[in-house]
Amino acid sequence: MKKPVLLFVLICIVYVNIAAAQHPTIEPRLTGRKLIVGVTDDPPYTMKNEEGKWTGLNVDILTNVARELRFDYELKEMTLKEITTALYGGKIDLTIVGLFVTVEREKLFDFTVPIGSSRMAVITLPHAIDHPLWSAIRVFFSWGIMKAIVILLFVLVVIGFLFWLVERKNNPEHFGGGFLKGVCAGIYWVGATMASGVCLGINIKSLSGRILALLWMFVCAVIISAFIASLASSLTLDELTSSVVDTHSLRKLKLGAITGGTSASLIQKMGGKCTLFDNEKDVIKAILDKKIDGFMFDEITLHYIIDRDYPGKFSIYPTNLKRFHFAFGMPTGSPLRKPINSAILNVTNDPVWEVLLDRYGFKENFEKKPTSSKKRRN
Repeated sequence: MKKPVLLFVLICIVYVNIAAAQHPTIEPRLTGRKLIVGVTDDPPYTMKNEEGKWTGLNVDILTNVARELRFDYELKEMTLKEITTALYGGKIDLTIVGLFVTVEREKLFDFTVPIGSSRMAVITLPHAIDHPLWSAIRVFFSWGIMKAIVILLFVLVVIGFLFWLVERKNNPEHFGGGFLKGVCAGIYWVGATMASGVCLGINIKSLSGRILALLWMFVCAVIISAFIASLASSLTLDELTSSVVDTHSLRKLKLGAITGGTSASLIQKMGGKCTLFDNEKDVIKAILDKKIDGFMFDEITLHYIIDRDYPGKFSIYPTNLKRFHFAFGMPTGSPLRKPINSAILNVTNDPVWEVLLDRYGFKENFEKKPTSSKKRRN
């Protein structure tokens, strides 16, 4: 009788061990204390609001993860260099700074699953790389604008032909003299009316011609409004995003970068000139003081900082460098990795993820530039 009972107990123990192996949890020694989480100012991912409380997309992710895994944590403000050093030495349990996943960092510590991706951009004093006149010329001769002009010319020819067709018998004075002369007169009337609303020297006499002229005037109002709106939109978009800067242009600039950041190693690999700073504010001040030409950093963060603190004072140029995935970091071999990865995936696959992204102005692919309204900062 004892043997079946003993066998049953052994089976239960084996089953429990297998289940525990398949569903790892945080070790008891970590649940008994607050986890130390490294953080630095990196808006809109991590930042302080007016009350001095940490907020941002990554802080919200951590809040959801901690709620699911039921652990307490303490946010410790550090520089980026201090965070990477602390991860390598196991001095902190986790960082919620969005670290770009690179080969060099993978050798020093572990990453969670990627949170998103972004690309590098450069900020300079206004139009230091691209003059606004050249931007306007480039936009005007862009394929979109040239296509609109070709379509407009085609419309002028067609409508001019129609005016010649309906006016040539009743108005030989202005639309007579042969096919080519009559059609040219019609095109001239159509173009002059579209540009100024009136055409001096050529009158429309037939009833059908006047009806066509009235319709054309209504069409002109729509065409001109649409064309101006399209051109203004193109110029505004070009002003906001500017030209993509290639590596050749980057090597000519004296750039600032954050100590321990990915941009610093990228500049050095390209053979560019790089000056290191501890934080974004020091780099931006160096640009304003004209000690350096620009600052290369995460495009989303740069847009947020400039929009929030320095509107109109800088131009932002995206680079042609590849996009980088970013993730949280933790010491190598940390028992936190699997449970936190599972919890992050639960957040990003839950409807709450869209709410979090929308709160900070993101689309799911992180390509929409976030805005820094006071509403989102609270």
